[in-house]
Amino acid sequence: MAEDEDVSAAPGLDDTDIQTNVYEGGFKSWECSIDLAKLLLDRGPRKDIDDLCRVDHVVELGCGTALPSLVLFQHALESGLALYFTLADYNVSVLRLVTLPNLLLTWAKTTSSKTTDPLVSSDEGDLEITPELLVSFKSSLIESGITLSLISGSWSPRLVDLIPTAPSMSLLALASETIYSPASLSAFTATLVALLQRVKMGKAMMGAKRMYFGVGGSADAFKEECARVNAVAYEIDNHGVEGLDESGVRRCLLEVQMM
Repeated sequence: MAEDEDVSAAPGLDDTDIQTNVYEGGFKSWECSIDLAKLLLDRGPRKDIDDLCRVDHVVELGCGTALPSLVLFQHALESGLALYFTLADYNVSVLRLVTLPNLLLTWAKTTSSKTTDPLVSSDEGDLEITPELLVSFKSSLIESGITLSLISGSWSPRLVDLIPTAPSMSLLALASETIYSPASLSAFTATLVALLQRVKMGKAMMGAKRMYFGVGGSADAFKEECARVNAVAYEIDNHGVEGLDESGVRRCLLEVQMM
């Protein structure tokens, strides 16, 4: 972990959405994260990332509940694909209390038909996390060739240094609701571009609101910032995800690549 904090007093467990430099909203499943997960489910993970079997590393920045990554994690488990997953969030408490449990639940549900169903600890289908279950989880990941890395910290060069990369690597980055303010937009773009520049083939897929009223971020401002640093951000057409342009705050799905 890049940073640590008192999980027992974790911010965000009340009704707060975001506290700048304290809590970045990771306990909530934001609607644009759901949009991105639906895109991956609708088109199929292989098609949407130029054939998943050629991707070495999936990185989700600002992962929170990590719904998009969970789609690909489940696909890797079901298809026997060896992948490296890095999930990064500002708050270590989010990684401990939400991100990792969601990975464990996804693994348990995906593999339950192959082993004794672990979702039997109560009438509600709760997952009882026992030492034996954790050993089985780790063993299953090793057998599948899947590596999980969880990193906490703010968007910065230091965070990029913590994410395993290599010049020969193919990388897919995922992100949702990360450009809500000018400061967030700038720091996120710099981090994303620095990450994509370190690999042979890199691409990002993002979910975002077209305009973040009251805080200043927008999809258009993000496109401009990407162009300024020699990247291109464009909207995904014919995405098949319903509800993005309905009344209220309009949303979009974006791809980003280096020029």
